[in-house]
Amino acid sequence: MNIITHKNKKGFTLIEVLIAITVFAIGILAVAKMQITAMNGNSFARYMTDASNIAQDEMEKLLALDYNNVLLNDTNGDGTNKDTDPRDGIDDTGNDFGLNNDTIDSADHYSQYQGAVTLYNIFWNIAVDEPTTGNKHIRVIVSCAGKKSPKEIRLDAVKADI
Repeated sequence: MNIITHKNKKGFTLIEVLIAITVFAIGILAVAKMQITAMNGNSFARYMTDASNIAQDEMEKLLALDYNNVLLNDTNGDGTNKDTDPRDGIDDTGNDFGLNNDTIDSADHYSQYQGAVTLYNIFWNIAVDEPTTGNKHIRVIVSCAGKKSPKEIRLDAVKADI
């Protein structure tokens, strides 16, 4: 009687190899998706950091100007004499003194800045005698031009007539 026995079988079956490759591929796809998400997050952070720096720079320039400088005028009148109630700080027309205007046609002033990657729109609006007489409320709004859903940075400051 000749019995052939196989001792210590070594190796993997084809099914085991296919399952291992499938698990590995799913893992690689998850890592790729995570990498894409991280890149999008980094891109968004870069836009927001650039916009924040541009807004701060613009605000510092405006605050350094003389109180009566033409760049600190309410050019469309939507932020002047809009609070007739004894200085309650509420725009009687419900327009927030025009400070939220963020289009070329509605903002008091507009400029652009070409960054390394994208174009930024810079709007600033002035509310005269807000929050109190002898002050100008300045709001700078910076947004990325051409983005599908643009994000904005808004900075506020008050310049006193001193």
